[in-house]
This record gives sequence, structure tokens and C-alpha cells, in this order.
Amino acid sequence: MTGMITVKTLDGDAHFDAYSAEPAQTPRAAIVVIQEIFGVNAGIRSKCDALAKAGYLAIAPDLFWRIRPGIQLDPDVADQMQQALELMGQFDQDTGIRDIQATIQTAREKILCQVRD
Repeated sequence: MTGMITVKTLDGDAHFDAYSAEPAQTPRAAIVVIQEIFGVNAGIRSKCDALAKAGYLAIAPDLFWRIRPGIQLDPDVADQMQQALELMGQFDQDTGIRDIQATIQTAREKILCQVRD
């Protein structure tokens, strides 16, 4: 199963989207796929899908959600490359790390639920 899921922030006061790709069977493990500066675009979703086919739960959090949620840019389009660079300049790495940790917690919960079922 693939699609967007909601991840709650560590402090629980907000939430953000992440792309999730689940394998057909119980996952071997979970992998958090970190977006490039182009957001959770088709390339990142494709990587998640390939990992799911290999038996892993793959989740790619939208790390730019605080700046511009849902952004999907194409690195081969000049003005979109410029947008990506501008977003990266606004990105707070410490907050991004906390969002990755929240995604790890969500992945653990999803794995535990699947193992119990």
C-alpha cells in the first residue's frame, strides 16, 4: 500500500505529511527516506516504492512542510532548481532532525502494529 500518511511532531502540537510505501508482506525493517532539496517528488516516491517491493516499509517525510508544504520540484527545470535552493536556505536543520525523529517513531509504530496483527 502506498500513499500519504500523517506524522505527529515530537511535541504533539502539529502534524505533517509523509509518503509511505508498504511491502505486501510483514516488513523486514523500516527505512526513512530523506528528501533532496526538491521535496517528496516523483523520484523520492519511486525510491520508496522500490524499497517496499524489496520488503521494507519506506517513509519519506515532507521536511519542507513548515516552509512550503507538499512542494514537489523538478531538478531539471531551472526556476524550480532556484526555488529548491531558496527553500534549503530557509530550512532549519535542527527542526528537520526532530521531524525525522518523529517519522522514525511513526515507522516503529507501524512496524509494531503489523507484527502484532
